[in-house]
Amino acid sequence: MTEATSDVFLSGQGIPVEPGQIEAELTRLWGPAAERAGGPDLENPNVTRIVLANLVVEVGPSCPECLEATLDTVVERHPSRSIVLRRTLEPGRGVAAEVAALCHLPSADRPQICSERIVLRAGPEALDLLPGAVRPLLEANLPFVLWWTEDPRPNAGLFRDLAVECSRLILDLPDPATDPEAIRFGLDPAINPFARDTAWFGITRWRELVAQFFDGPDPIAELSRLTSIEILTEVPGEAKVPRNAAWLVAWLAGQLGWEPLKRQQESPSETVATFQTRGGEVHVTIRAIGSAQAGIARINKITLEADGPDGPDTYHLTRLDPDSARVRINVSSPHVCALPRVVYSPTLETADRVTAALESGRQDPPFVRALPHLLWLLGA
Repeated sequence: MTEATSDVFLSGQGIPVEPGQIEAELTRLWGPAAERAGGPDLENPNVTRIVLANLVVEVGPSCPECLEATLDTVVERHPSRSIVLRRTLEPGRGVAAEVAALCHLPSADRPQICSERIVLRAGPEALDLLPGAVRPLLEANLPFVLWWTEDPRPNAGLFRDLAVECSRLILDLPDPATDPEAIRFGLDPAINPFARDTAWFGITRWRELVAQFFDGPDPIAELSRLTSIEILTEVPGEAKVPRNAAWLVAWLAGQLGWEPLKRQQESPSETVATFQTRGGEVHVTIRAIGSAQAGIARINKITLEADGPDGPDTYHLTRLDPDSARVRINVSSPHVCALPRVVYSPTLETADRVTAALESGRQDPPFVRALPHLLWLLGA
């Protein structure tokens, strides 16, 4: 193995290899890389290979390079053996493969950390060969995580074959452009009970901010006074109700045991729903505004209203401007004195949400309780 080939490997460029020879080729490539590592100093660092999980990533033929930057960021935060399945339009029953290292710059107190990327390419006639090509490549005794990025229904066979075997499924579909039925299919617990939607991890901070309004000695009693919820969102492209806002309502409904009563789709950009609670009814409105500047669906304002002993209490969470990471918190109540304040609540990008999904616990009861309400709100 030449030093030049090892340099190409460590630079992240793919080296073609026969699918049956992937492990042997990786062993040969890592060997010279380790031998050339001279010391811990920054100019000539040690190369340390770290693998915390097997991360299998599905990429469609429409944009084969779209996920590369995101994958690099995810693997830098959570070093994994990434196995990228690139569906192509090429004819034939063959699977092509290449290998590369994903290395990140060393810091002053640690050596250079590297993991490996294996790319498997297959056309429409060879998709059924991919599960068999993936299985021998999985590192033993490590989690097998499937990161799926397109509607799973057109390739349901491939999706099922991998999803039923993985220890965790991350469904990362566009929001709000995805058909709700694709969400229902992809999150079906009968296929994988540990399937999670990346949009769920994008509302973690909003859940914290809403919960703090009712952080008293009897929060359930306080929350039972809710009468209305209004969420305003901004989404890329055409105005459609996004999943992240629906997830926020579904989380409340699941945690508090609300029962769905009726749902109206006033327009693609507005959903109105009513839930039955132990204290009465809660009326929910979710509105969306389409924007060419919005790179990702984001919540801009949440208004909650509750019955108080001396009149209605209104709780406001408002982003200072669409591009701001700062949110103003304000409470309007005849019996509560709370000065407005501003907190930091950035909109999480794809890499942030996928990393959160990788590092979260497999058991997530709030997600499980919220899922039926999400599907109902979306009309699935």
